[in-house]
Amino acid sequence: MRSSRLVQWFADIGKDPALAVSQAINLQRQVPLLYGLLLINSLAVAITHREHAPRALTISAPAVLFTITVIRMIRWLKEARAGTPSPEKARRQLRLTTALCGPIAVAYIVWALMLSPYGGPFEQAHIGLYISTTVIGCIFCLMVVPQAALIVTLTVLPTFIVACLLRAQLTFVTIGINVALVLGVLLRVLFNSFEHFRNQVLSKDQLDAQHEELQRLNEENRKLALTDSLTSLPNRRSFYAHLDALTVDAEGAAFAVGVLDLDRFKPINDTYGHQVGDRLLSAIAARLRETAGPFVRVYRLGGDEFGLIDTSDGDFAQTCERLLQQVQAPLHIGEIVLSVGGSLGIARYPEAGTVAADLFDRADYALYHAKHVNGGGVCVFTSSLETAVRADRAIEVALQASTLEDEISIVLQPIVELASARLGAVEVLARWTSPLVGEVSASDFIAIAERSTAIHSITRAIFKKGLKAAQQLPESVAVSFNISACDLTSTTTLAFVRREIQRAGIAPERIWIEVTETAVMRNAEAAAESLQAFRDLGVRIALDDFGTGYSSLGYVQRLPLDKVKIDRSFVTGLGSEKDGTITAAVITLCHTIGLTCVAEGVETDDQRRILQAAGCEHAQGYLFSKPLTLAELLERCARPEGMIEWLDSRFETGTSPKKGKISNAA
Repeated sequence: MRSSRLVQWFADIGKDPALAVSQAINLQRQVPLLYGLLLINSLAVAITHREHAPRALTISAPAVLFTITVIRMIRWLKEARAGTPSPEKARRQLRLTTALCGPIAVAYIVWALMLSPYGGPFEQAHIGLYISTTVIGCIFCLMVVPQAALIVTLTVLPTFIVACLLRAQLTFVTIGINVALVLGVLLRVLFNSFEHFRNQVLSKDQLDAQHEELQRLNEENRKLALTDSLTSLPNRRSFYAHLDALTVDAEGAAFAVGVLDLDRFKPINDTYGHQVGDRLLSAIAARLRETAGPFVRVYRLGGDEFGLIDTSDGDFAQTCERLLQQVQAPLHIGEIVLSVGGSLGIARYPEAGTVAADLFDRADYALYHAKHVNGGGVCVFTSSLETAVRADRAIEVALQASTLEDEISIVLQPIVELASARLGAVEVLARWTSPLVGEVSASDFIAIAERSTAIHSITRAIFKKGLKAAQQLPESVAVSFNISACDLTSTTTLAFVRREIQRAGIAPERIWIEVTETAVMRNAEAAAESLQAFRDLGVRIALDDFGTGYSSLGYVQRLPLDKVKIDRSFVTGLGSEKDGTITAAVITLCHTIGLTCVAEGVETDDQRRILQAAGCEHAQGYLFSKPLTLAELLERCARPEGMIEWLDSRFETGTSPKKGKISNAA
């Protein structure tokens, strides 16, 4: 049983890879010392016996043994210079060392015992000292490989002990017994030391494994922190990190930043659900990744917005055009065929900025310009947009620092009944004079306010002031307010309008809510629900700027509308027969679906007559009056002819003192 365990113990040499490598590394340090010890001690024995023993034992035999020893020493020194061995190589080194230690030990002990009869008591004592000290040194040098140390010990010391006992002299018998006791202690120390060594190696191996696992987990967490889980694209954090690194390390090398926003994604997400929306985003991300090429990195910044960074010398605008073509191509999600559009803003380093935040802001502004001014496509940030950016930033800062209730004022644009020339309604228009930037046109500050939460404060300020004006106007005069797309779908704004109308004590039917065609068509289904919620309050709904967007009369018929405001572009061309025919057809179709018409931008008496002949009920423009303050309007209404005659006597027919409607768009 013990013999089988011993065989197994020897068979397990090098079985554990980490332990085998550690043993081999220690042997590379210690075995050359072992051979050096063996050479020095053996040379000393040969020298002390040169006068007493045959030359074959003092010269020939040592020469052979020393040659083999030097060869093995050189081999181990080369292994040490080769560095850390692989587990397979370490296993071979251990087994070869264990196999050779027995024959080498036998050769040296036989040589020593053959020398022991020669010489006097000092030479014989030297042999005993040589054998015992050399074996002890070998045991300590081979401590990391206990199998080899045990072979050396069991090969040399038992033979030496027997030889001492056979001499039948008290001194040699005492030496033999002493060496036997030392042998037992050394073996115990050997196994204890190896156990400690093995535990240290295994503990280090476990710590290394735990460290590697921790590093792997940290790397996975880092990748997760920098990767969008839905599309597997780098995320916003990765985008900013890469952009920061490029701006720091660019050293003048040009690159471009792009921000891409999908069109019509929200209606798809609302109609088909988030699962289809997620699959659509994943499919678009895959297309962008495939089309971008090796020098353009694609990121998902959040929602339906993607980021691009191009470090090549190519035309990034052309690359973006190809990317938009891929975005616009139909996508099959299950049995559904979906199509979305896209808008893309580009900022180039260093022309658009040298700081990551500036580059992103200007790419985002170019995106806004592409989306809301160009109607989609690609827009590159240029120096001409720089002035607009700075002006917008100044207005944005002023909006954040302003007290809108105090700084916002209103004027009232009369809306006249064409059949009676009486005042039928007024449109509330916003005016803002900021102590920081002065007077700002509504078309400028409303667009900026819509990109922040300031639009809601503006809407509330205008609505409160407009209702106060309505309280002082005749009950026959309606009051029309513009509502932005942001406020249209806001339940908070709806509740505010309901509460303020009740608080003002004004009949809801006197209130018109105007929404632009473009705002409604961004998400027609959601807009229809919101418009119906406003209409349920009792207010009237008007579709503003009709003809400038993408809606059709068939779709308008399905919206909860009461009025359509014909855009000034139709009215301006009424002098031609073609435009007059189109306008008349629009009015007739509106009447067919039960909507009344209001013409905007009426500036000549000929336009008024054509519109009245076509059946248009209401009109507004400089032919009747410029926008008035409440005091001016009340003064005019107080005249005997104020509610009847609304042709501005100061306005010369055919002239245009101030073209272009300015509305609060809120």
